[in-house]
Amino acid sequence: MSRARPDERGSVTIHAAAVTVLLVVAAVVLLQVGSLVRMRHQVAAAADLAALAGSQASVQGGDGCAAARTIARRNGAELSACRMDFDVATVTARAVSPPWWGSRWVTDQDARAAPDFYLDE
Repeated sequence: MSRARPDERGSVTIHAAAVTVLLVVAAVVLLQVGSLVRMRHQVAAAADLAALAGSQASVQGGDGCAAARTIARRNGAELSACRMDFDVATVTARAVSPPWWGSRWVTDQDARAAPDFYLDE
């Protein structure tokens, strides 16, 4: 059995600490990437639902953009654009992430919806 040289004592501790720090940083990065993917899906769903609500409100004689704005807000997004062409709603939903390391991430999603009778020929 050989004994460790005096200049090598504690080197395993330093390597273990470095590996631990790298694993923690990797876990934090993966959590943030997962959070961004989740935010992107949430904004896409909000945009789709807002466009559908806008189109339906327009068919019923209401303000399509106001309905779309309400639905987007209820689903965690804000409308950055809304246009009604007859009963066809075209919207852009936006969400902003909480600040991470001094910056924020923004995601936009476009959606368009039309009444089902627009498809009849």
